[in-house]
Amino acid sequence: MGILDKNESFNFDFEKDAYRIGRRIKKIRTERGMSQADLGTAVGLSADRIQKYENGARKPKNDLLFEIAGALEVSPWALLDPNTMTYYGAMYALFEIAENFDMKIEKTQEGHIPSMCITVDFKNQMYRYFEAWYELEQRTETELETATSEKEKDEIKQFYNSWKWNFPKALADKTAKNLQKERIKSKIEELQEAYEKLNDE
Repeated sequence: MGILDKNESFNFDFEKDAYRIGRRIKKIRTERGMSQADLGTAVGLSADRIQKYENGARKPKNDLLFEIAGALEVSPWALLDPNTMTYYGAMYALFEIAENFDMKIEKTQEGHIPSMCITVDFKNQMYRYFEAWYELEQRTETELETATSEKEKDEIKQFYNSWKWNFPKALADKTAKNLQKERIKSKIEELQEAYEKLNDE
C-alpha cells in the first residue's frame, strides 16, 4: 500500500461532516450510559431520529446540536469538527488526535506546566510522521539561523511550508529531497568560499 491510498487515506476527509458528528454523538451517548431513546426523550425526538443522526443519514441543525450537547452534558465543540483557527478548536483537535492515535500528553523534562508535548509510541504509524516532522523542523531552524539573506530565509520557509502542505506525499517525494540537498550544497559551497577568503586574508 502506498502512502497515498484514496481507498483509505482520504476516506475520512471525504466523509460528510454529518457522519463524523454522528459518530461523536454515539460515542458520548454510549459512555454516558444513555440509550438512543433516552437521548431522544431528552431533546424531544424519537430513537429512530437519533439513530439517523448517529449514522450520518441526517445532520442536526445548530439549535438541535446545542440541545443534544446539553442533554449529553458536553460542550457543542465536543460534537463538531474542530476549528483549529481558534484556541478551543485547537484543543478539541488535540483531544481527538490523542484519542484516535493512542497518544498521551506529558510534561517536558523541565517539568514546566505550559511546556507540554504529545508522546506517541514508536510502534504507532504516527511515530514516523512525527519523527520526519521533527527532523525537518530542526533542520529548518538551523538553516534559518545560518541564513545570510531574507531571500534565503524565505526559500527555507517556503520549503518547510511546502512539505507540510503536501504531506504525506512529501515523505516520499524525492524531488523535494533533492531540492533541499541542492540548497544545502549551495550553502556549504558559499560558506566554504567565505572560509577560504578569511584564510587568504
